[in-house]
Amino acid sequence: MTALRDLQLAVSGRRSSKVCARCRRRKTKCDSGYPSCGACTKAGAVCRGYDSNGHQDLPRSLVKALEDQVAELERQASSLHHSPANITLALTSRLAQATLLADISGPRPFFLSDITSSVLLRPSCLPLVVCNVKKIDGSGSRPEDQNQQQRLSSTNLGRIPYAAIEQMISNYTNIHLPQYPCVSEQHLSNAVSRLLIVLNGDTDAALSLGIPASSGLTHYDYFIVFIVLAVSSLTLTWKNEHQARTASDAFFDTALHHLRLAPEVTDIHRLQTYLLLAHYANLNPNKADNWICIWNATRIVLDLGLHKQASEVLLQDQEEVRFRNKLLWCTYGMERSLSATVRLPLAFPEEASITISHHSISDADTKHASASHLYRFRALETEVHRTLYLQDGSTHRSRSELNSWMVDVTRRLDAWLERAKDFSKYQMLEFRMVQYGLLLARLFRPSPRLESRTPEEREKCFDACSILVEDYQHQTKRRRLFYPWHGVHNLFEAAVIMLESCWALRDYEPLRHRARHILAVTLPDCLALLNKVGESWQDAALCSAYLSPILDEASRAYSDRALAQIDPARIEAECLMTEKLRKLLFPEGPLLWESRMSFETDQNSATDPAPSLEPVMSGMKDVDWDAFWEYVQDLSPIWTDIQPSDTVIVAG
Repeated sequence: MTALRDLQLAVSGRRSSKVCARCRRRKTKCDSGYPSCGACTKAGAVCRGYDSNGHQDLPRSLVKALEDQVAELERQASSLHHSPANITLALTSRLAQATLLADISGPRPFFLSDITSSVLLRPSCLPLVVCNVKKIDGSGSRPEDQNQQQRLSSTNLGRIPYAAIEQMISNYTNIHLPQYPCVSEQHLSNAVSRLLIVLNGDTDAALSLGIPASSGLTHYDYFIVFIVLAVSSLTLTWKNEHQARTASDAFFDTALHHLRLAPEVTDIHRLQTYLLLAHYANLNPNKADNWICIWNATRIVLDLGLHKQASEVLLQDQEEVRFRNKLLWCTYGMERSLSATVRLPLAFPEEASITISHHSISDADTKHASASHLYRFRALETEVHRTLYLQDGSTHRSRSELNSWMVDVTRRLDAWLERAKDFSKYQMLEFRMVQYGLLLARLFRPSPRLESRTPEEREKCFDACSILVEDYQHQTKRRRLFYPWHGVHNLFEAAVIMLESCWALRDYEPLRHRARHILAVTLPDCLALLNKVGESWQDAALCSAYLSPILDEASRAYSDRALAQIDPARIEAECLMTEKLRKLLFPEGPLLWESRMSFETDQNSATDPAPSLEPVMSGMKDVDWDAFWEYVQDLSPIWTDIQPSDTVIVAG
C-alpha cells in the first residue's frame, strides 16, 4: 500500500518531498501548507502529495489516505460479496437456505438418489484384515452365479399357492419376528391379506399398472411383504438350497423396486426399512451392506430420541410406544453385535442413560421372551467389548480386579446359556453355542487391555473355539447355517485366536499335544467351514485362502522343533510370524466404513453389474412353485404339528 510505504519512508528518516503534486507539475513555489497549501486553497483544488515513484498521488494527510483506502476496500468487498463468481459464498448461501426450507422430519423418498441404492446394495464387509489384501484371481462371482442372477423367478403372488405364502409368513412371524421385531405382526398380517385381494393377488400388475387408490395399500406395504418373504425363503435352504435362494433373490429384487416407488417414507418407516435390510444382509451378504444399514438405523434412533424416556411423553398411543421401544432394542442389538464384531466404538450412549427398558414377558416359556434374552447376551458382549477392547478405564483397573471380573462374566454367561436352551423347542437362539463359545474366546484371548495371557487362559480359548467350530459343523450338516456374515467373521476370529494361541504355546510342553490337535484337526475344520460358506458368499473363500499359509507355517514350526531344526534363519522367521499374528489380533489403522471395500479390483467393478431395481416380471424363468410348496409345507414341524398339550397360554 502506497500510504504505508510513504509512512515507512518517513519513519526510516529517508528524505521525502514536501511540495504538493500540483505545484510541482506547475513548477510554482509551494508553501507546503498542511493539509492544503496556499496555492491549492486559493485555486480550490485538492492538494495532494507528489509520488516520486510514479504511483497515484495521495492526499497530504496520511489518515485521510488510509480512510480512503479502507473505503475502497470495503467497496471491493461488497462487490465481491454479491458477485455470482464467488462460488464458495454462493454455495454456502444456497445450502443454508435449503437447510432452513427442508422439513427433515417429514416423509420423503427412501432412495433420495442413485448413490443411496449403490451404497446400500453393495456387498457386506469381510473381516477388515482381509479387506486390505488384493482379491485373489478367480475368486469373484463365477459366471454361473451371474447367470443364476439373470434367471430369477417371477414373484407374482397370485401364482403362488396360498398355503406356501401362509407358511412362509408364519415361519417369519413365529421364529424371526420375536427375535428381530422390525415390523408389527398385525400390520404384516393385514398387508398380506389385502395384498392378495387387490387385483386378485396379481402383484406384477401392481408394479406395471399401479396400486388402486381404493385398496388403501402403498408400495411400502408391498415392500414389507416381499422383504419378509425374502428373509423367510432364505431359511428354507435346509430343504432345497437352490430353489430357496432363487426365490429369495426374486422376492428381494421386487421388494427393492417397490421401495423405490414409495413416494413418501416416514422416519419410523425408514428405521424399519434399514432394520429389515440389515436382517436380510446378515442372511445374504452379497445383496446388501449390513454395516451401513445398521448405522443408519442407529442414527435415526438417536435423532428421534427413542433411547430417551422423554420421547414417550409426546405419544398418547401406548401401542405405538411399545412398538417404538421394540425398534429401539432391535437396533441396539444389531449395533452392539456389529460393534463387537468389527471392533467399532459404541454408537449408543452408556446403558445407564438409556432410560427405556426393553419389553420383557414374565412367562418364562413363551417364545416372545427370546428377544429379551438375546439383549441380555448383547449386554454381556458389550461389557466385554467395552472393558477389554475399548479399554474403558472407569473400572477393573488392576489385574486382580480383571480376573475377578472375568470369573463373574463367565458365571453370568453360563447362566445365560442354560436359560437359552429353553428356546430350542421354538427353533430360536439356535446359535447359542456359537455365541457362548465366541464370547468366552474374546474374554480370554489377548486384547488391547490384556495383551499378555497365561497358558491356562489360552487353553480356555482352545475350549471355546472348539465349541464354536463344532456347532458350526453341526449347523452345516443340517443345512441351517443361515447367517453367513456372522459365520465368516466368527470363524475367522476363532481361527486367528487359535493360531495365535498355538504359536504362543509352541515351547510350552504341557499343552503341546493339545496345540498339535488344534493345528491338525480343529483349524483345518475351521477353514473348511469358511470354504463352505464361500459356496453361497464367494468372497468368504478369501478368508480361508488368507489363513491357509499361516496355518502351514505354524504347523511347520512344531515339526521343526521336534526335529531340532532351529537356526538363526528360523528364529528370524518366527519373529516375523509373531508380528504377523499380532497384526491379525490387533489390526492397524482406523476402523472406517470406507476401508472395508478397499480390496475391490477394477476387474470386479467392471464385470459386476450395478444392483438392478427393475421389477421381476412373469416373463423371466419361474421357480417350480409346486415343487417349492412340497418342502415349504413341512418347513416348521414344531409349529405345524404342535400338540394341544404343548400350547403355551400367554396372559394378557
